[in-house]
Amino acid sequence: MTLIFIFAAIIPSTCHGWVATTNLQPLKSHATLASRLHNLQLKGSLLEEPDNQFGRMTYWDESYRQSLKDENDSPDDAGNNSTETFSWYCGWENELEPFFSELVPLEGNPTVLVPGIGNDACIRDMFDSGYHRLTAFDYAPEGVECAKRMFGPQRLQLMDDLRVADARSLPYDDASFDVVLEKGTLDSIFLSGGKDKILAKKHLGMAVSELARVVKEGGIVFSVTAACVDAVQQSFDEEIERNGCWEQIRDGSVYMTDDGYTSNNVDATMLVWERIK
Repeated sequence: MTLIFIFAAIIPSTCHGWVATTNLQPLKSHATLASRLHNLQLKGSLLEEPDNQFGRMTYWDESYRQSLKDENDSPDDAGNNSTETFSWYCGWENELEPFFSELVPLEGNPTVLVPGIGNDACIRDMFDSGYHRLTAFDYAPEGVECAKRMFGPQRLQLMDDLRVADARSLPYDDASFDVVLEKGTLDSIFLSGGKDKILAKKHLGMAVSELARVVKEGGIVFSVTAACVDAVQQSFDEEIERNGCWEQIRDGSVYMTDDGYTSNNVDATMLVWERIK
């Protein structure tokens, strides 16, 4: 199965442009992984440059570079490097984990794709809980460096792949993944369009179409969103109208897991689609 989570809202900060912490504790703040869309050559045509800083790779590279500048290269007792981290919208344990693991059990050894990983400690904690078939990417090269330092060499040896990539033109084969766990990246892609909502919808639609391409039939996209819930929902609805490939199985309404965790304790909206063909 394949999932996508999306969370989003805007809070200024030092890393990724939002609130960051040197501790590895989950923070309950709305934030967006602002899109890193800047003069990319995509499928034969140059993409339009967004009209705000959050769409520029140079902005995010500098933000990540700042987060790395003063770090201590020595890992702590748990093997975690000291790069600044931030759990976007929610942490893993007792927050995202109950809802994710219910739909994506570890027993199936699922392949998981994480767009826009950056310095999100939640993804490292998910990996530590047993989701080792992990592929991740970030648009900003410095974001990938943040992720490498956060994971450390031992975890990186176990990961499937970590690279620089663009969510609108993914470098993966068709039907490669069981799960997409997305926390704020789709929100950020939409927000990067700034005042140009036509451009924002276009780029968001490109990313959603790419997810449909790389997710296996029966896979899940689990999206956690806050700032752009309606835009993300609309983009998936339009994809369904075009090719009927998605069935929505979580629509953001209050939901309780079998273990008694309720979705309103997660400070964002969780949307989930299953690829049906």
